[in-house]
Amino acid sequence: MARVAAEVRRGELVQAAIRVGLDEGLEAATVRRIAREAGVSLGTVHYCFGSKRALFEAVVESISQPSLELGDIERDDPLTVIRAAFESYWTEAGGNRDRQRLVYELVTHLVRQEDPGPDLARMMFRQAYETVEQFVDHYALRIDGLPVDRETVARMVVAMTDGVALAWIADGDDQAALRVLDAYALMFAATLGLGRRT
Repeated sequence: MARVAAEVRRGELVQAAIRVGLDEGLEAATVRRIAREAGVSLGTVHYCFGSKRALFEAVVESISQPSLELGDIERDDPLTVIRAAFESYWTEAGGNRDRQRLVYELVTHLVRQEDPGPDLARMMFRQAYETVEQFVDHYALRIDGLPVDRETVARMVVAMTDGVALAWIADGDDQAALRVLDAYALMFAATLGLGRRT
C-alpha cells in the first residue's frame, strides 16, 4: 500500500472529524471514532496530531473566517465596501449550512470540555474578530467617529453575522439573511460617514 504524506493524512483526519461531528455530534467525535471514520489506526491519529487538542485546533483552523479580499472597489465609499464585505462573507461562509452548524456545535461542545477546552472556542472568536479588524485596517475604514473602539466594532459585526447565520440555519431564507446584512451595511456605513475621509 502506498504511503500517504502526513499533510494529506492530517487533512483526511480533519475531514473525518468534521463528518463525525456533523453526523453524530461532537460528543461522538472521539479520537478512536475519528480514526475509524478515516480508515486509519489510532496510532496514525496520534502520529499526525499528537493529541485530541491538536486535531481540534486543525478543525477550528479549517473553518476560519473568509479573508474578505474584495478586489477593485471604491474604497472611499464605506457603503460599497461594507456591502461587498457582507456579500463576500455570505458567499464564502455564511450561507454554508454545514459550516455554520459545525461552528455552533464546536462552540457549545468546546466550552463544556476540559480537553480540548474552552480556550479553543475563544480562539474561534478571536479569529473572527481579527478578520474584521484586518478588514477595517486594509480598507482604511475610519471608525474614529464611532463611540466605540476597534475591537468592539469587530465584536458587533461578528455578533450580527453569527446571528443572521444561526437564523438562516433554522429557516433557510437566503433573501431574508441578505436583507438583514444589507440593512446593517446601510446603518453602519451611515454611522461611519461621521469619520469619512475628505
